Amino acid sequence: MGMASASVFGAIERIVHGRGMLAQLPAEIARLRGTKILLVTDPGIVKAGIAHRVTALLGDFHVEIFAEVEPDPSIETVIACAARARIAGCDLVVGLGGGSALDVAKCAAAFVNNPGDIRDYLGIDKLPNAAVAKIMIPTTAGTGSEVTNVAVLSLKAEKTKKGIVSRHLLADAAILDPELTLGLPPAVTAATGMDALTHAIEAYVSRFAQPLTDRFALDAIAMIAAALPTAVHNGADIAARETMLTASLYAGLAFGSAATGMVHGLAMPLGGQFDVPHGIANSVLLPHVMRWNLVAALPRYRDIARAMGVRVNHLSLREGAEGAVAAVEQLARDVGIPATLDDLGVPRSAIEALAKDGMTNLRQVRPNPRNVTYEGLVSILEGAFRP
Repeated sequence: MGMASASVFGAIERIVHGRGMLAQLPAEIARLRGTKILLVTDPGIVKAGIAHRVTALLGDFHVEIFAEVEPDPSIETVIACAARARIAGCDLVVGLGGGSALDVAKCAAAFVNNPGDIRDYLGIDKLPNAAVAKIMIPTTAGTGSEVTNVAVLSLKAEKTKKGIVSRHLLADAAILDPELTLGLPPAVTAATGMDALTHAIEAYVSRFAQPLTDRFALDAIAMIAAALPTAVHNGADIAARETMLTASLYAGLAFGSAATGMVHGLAMPLGGQFDVPHGIANSVLLPHVMRWNLVAALPRYRDIARAMGVRVNHLSLREGAEGAVAAVEQLARDVGIPATLDDLGVPRSAIEALAKDGMTNLRQVRPNPRNVTYEGLVSILEGAFRP
């Protein structure tokens, strides 16, 4: 598959990784010279007692807590969070939670020094000023948001979702401790795991793929195929949890540089118009977008099938590539993800609006391996409903 002319790999400079590594948080804050800390998290993390474990480590620092992050967070939440950081004079933001909490934390850290209307910063490289220091601690495996330069926000009035992309959103450090993911419920484990799989697959077939992103993407695909069913159905298995957290990290490093394609390009309007959780939207769309993209990247899809454990050596190129779609559908069934858009309460009458919105997501249209057309998106969406 032809590579894009300009392929760049960028990543955060510090990843603290391993069981029990949450204990390193005070040292990381001290290294970044933080004194007033804003902890950004969500009500579920507070209820699970994880937020308390973090604040208990931070006795030497002044700590403010913003725990109002909702799933698929709105621009209004980011504005409120940034205001808290600004008013309290916070010089370091800690994000704790799934992708929603991490995205809000990254944005809040950025908007302390970038005042004005947040909507003006939607898109690529529009943030002029550096953010305050930030440390990301994921509790799901997951979005990979702890290592990416992207945050996705819901525009409630417009019923859509748009991203902010900036080097100023990259964390100064990420702490990945699989023990924090042990309590994650099976449904959330499944949805976030399929989200990570989507990141890895889309990065691997992206027009902006390159050797480093390929390596991370294929490893992530193989690890998720092997570990996700165990993590979902036996959540106390720390080895499966650790494999998934590492796979989510690898997938984040892959798509953070190679970008995502039209699974994400269509998942954003699905989330915006019907409040479908991001990971679920991705998993339902993934096999259908793969099937449509297949003809533009057969060898790459065969590689994905191989990484997922399909025996492709005796198959034709086309059959091997199709094996990737079948493997993804089987994995989604094994972890209990709904199979169709009907199951998510999305009406067929929405197809045209979803496809129209999808065409505007140039961040996903450009890297997608097959040239994207409105008719193509309509056919993908039609296939995602029950026959």
